[in-house]
Amino acid sequence: MTSSAERRLRVLTVDDELPAVQQMQWLLEADPLVSQVHTATNVAEAKEVLRRHRIDVVLLDIHMPGATGMDLAHELRRQETSDTPHVVFVTADARPAVHAFELDALDYLLKPVRPARLHEALRKTLNRVDTGPLTQIPDQGRIAVQQGSQQLLLPIRSIRWAQAQGDYARIYTADDSHLVRLSLAGIEEEWAVYDFVRIHRSHVVNLNYATKIVQQDGRMRIYLDDTELPVSRRLMPQVRQRLKQLNFRTVPRSSG
Repeated sequence: MTSSAERRLRVLTVDDELPAVQQMQWLLEADPLVSQVHTATNVAEAKEVLRRHRIDVVLLDIHMPGATGMDLAHELRRQETSDTPHVVFVTADARPAVHAFELDALDYLLKPVRPARLHEALRKTLNRVDTGPLTQIPDQGRIAVQQGSQQLLLPIRSIRWAQAQGDYARIYTADDSHLVRLSLAGIEEEWAVYDFVRIHRSHVVNLNYATKIVQQDGRMRIYLDDTELPVSRRLMPQVRQRLKQLNFRTVPRSSG
């Protein structure tokens, strides 16, 4: 059951590279644990946001011109009160990780940030933040599937793709498939944190199992080992964006 009140996070993401800020904003706005997203491209802007808004967690790049993410983290720690936001470092450099945790950073994310990894950090933050009445967010880690007279609890991360079958969906793992009473729209929305993306009106795929992406004659196909799935023209821009965020590379093919 879900209460009418919501318990979600107010997030500030700070990065001196605008594309990185935009990507993180997109990921955060798609995450069900987030209620507000604020952005800044330097420490001065971040301080102004913190002055004007209550923030629960700061996603903080470390290496920035001028004042760095470490500088801001030090300042937040010195001024720590009950309203001081938690810090999660987001960087391409793993070397400062020990120093980051000495500053009581709640987590440390390496770029490119995966949606599931970001969701994990946000859930960890939510457990430490008093954001108001609790909303019971459904556990998305497993799904119950019927197998004869018993129910199996199937890890969502083990599901490779899903296919629409009327009011149901057939989900495929490496060795089996199961018919479940879920819509593809529901799968697309609820499992986005596990890198599922809609590629066709009939298919949602887990991009972690993509072994090859081929573009040919203006069309795109995604391969999951021996399974070939088409990407609809309408959804190609969305799929390309998700592939880019997950650091995939497409393979162009000529028609000759």
